[in-house]
This record gives sequence, C-alpha cells and structure tokens, in this order.
Amino acid sequence: MTTRPMICVLIPVWKDQEGLLQTLQVLGQEPSPFDIVVVDDGSPEPITCAARYGIHEVTLERLPQNRGIEHALNRGLEVILERGYRYVARLDCADVPLPGRIEKQAAYLDAHPDVGMVGTWARCVDDTGEYLFTLRFPSEHERMLRKQRYAPALLHPTILIRTDALRDIGLYSDAYKTAEDYDLFVRMGSKYRLANIPEALTVYVVSASGTTALKRRRNLVSRLRIQMHNFSWTDPHAYLGVARTLAFMVIPFDWLVAVKQRVWK
Repeated sequence: MTTRPMICVLIPVWKDQEGLLQTLQVLGQEPSPFDIVVVDDGSPEPITCAARYGIHEVTLERLPQNRGIEHALNRGLEVILERGYRYVARLDCADVPLPGRIEKQAAYLDAHPDVGMVGTWARCVDDTGEYLFTLRFPSEHERMLRKQRYAPALLHPTILIRTDALRDIGLYSDAYKTAEDYDLFVRMGSKYRLANIPEALTVYVVSASGTTALKRRRNLVSRLRIQMHNFSWTDPHAYLGVARTLAFMVIPFDWLVAVKQRVWK
C-alpha cells in the first residue's frame, strides 16, 4: 500500500477551468510530496483535470450545484480529514505558490506544535500578471490577534492548517458569506497560536471580476457580524475595528487598490 504524503493542497473552483490548470501546472513542478484535492462547486460546464500533475495525485470532487465556497471547502476538507493528512494547504485558481512555500510552512508547523495555522506574505498581481503590491502581514501571534480586530491577519490562499486543530475548532461556517475565512481565523486564534512567514511566498491575483471586488459589501457586512460576535468591551481595538469596517463600506474598492499600490509597493 502506498503511503500518503503528510500534506494535501485544497483548491475550490467555480467556472475557472483556465485558472485551475494554470495553478495545477505550477504545482506539478514542485518536487516535494503532496496530494491535491480539487472541488468543483457546481460549475455549469464541469471542470476537468488530469489525475496527476508531476508526482502529485489529484482527486476531483464535483458538487451537484453551486452552493458557495464554504461548502466546496468543507467537502474537500471532509475528504482530506478522512484520509488522515497532517496538514492542508489552501490555494485558489490562478494563484501560485512560489518555490519552497509549502515545505517552509510544513517545517514551521513541525517546529511549532502550538501553532494551528501559518500563512505567508503575498505578491499581488492584476489579471494580466502585472505587479500591484505586496501584502505584508504581522508574523507574531499577539500582533495578529490585534489585527484581527480590524481585518483578517492572514490571506486565505496562503495558509497551511494543522488538521488536528481543524478537527478541534470545526470546519468553515456558512453563516458568514464571503467571510468564511475570517471566521475560521478568529476561531483558530482563540484556541491555537497563529503565524505568518514574513516572505512573499504566494502570487495572489487581485481580480477586477473576482469575489473581492464584486461581493465586497457582503464581505464587509459579514466581517462586521464576526467582529460584533467576538466583541470585547474592554479592548479599544474592538471599537476601532468596527469603525474601520463601517468606513470601508463607503470607500470604493478601486480607491483602496490605488492606495495599497502607493503604500505597499
């Protein structure tokens, strides 16, 4: 019987065949062992991919209808947890892990058993691949908890999760549409330490047609609900975080991208 690798990469997809194949082709060049689970969230034209890219075995799960990314992620996680992988890495279609990312994250979790989740910085590009800015997140747990009063302290497609910690806190919630990642980060940070590797180890596409732009208001409403659910009356950052979210509801998305391009170059 073939021994499974300790890592599985989870990729949800909806109507993005080209982006998925781009990411899978890059993953196929990685020499370190890991498996891949792709979940097609009910795309009208069924997603297809090979059963193997490089040395990496691919499992393709198809949901009968589109129910949202949190359901696709949870279906993938059910497969991953059932198979007994130690760690699960997240990627989105068209996003690319830079060489060594997954190995560095796995080594970090191996060396820090109290950490439930580790992310990375991200090199952000537009739909054409043109560089925009670099997302630099805090790397220390205490600073990350403070940041999460305002916004997520990790970028979802950069994370590596310890599956034992995931079994403990539970899977993605469907109560916070488009902010399921933020809710997971908050719950994880309440029971386990969080970390980021302070290197840009992921290329992240800031798409003008993606969820970030088109569903931004829904995301901010869900973020506000998460902030209120976890509100601390004695923490001034809780008040400031709510105020920030309310302010962002009236600021156009393209303005924010323009500011980030100037400040985070």
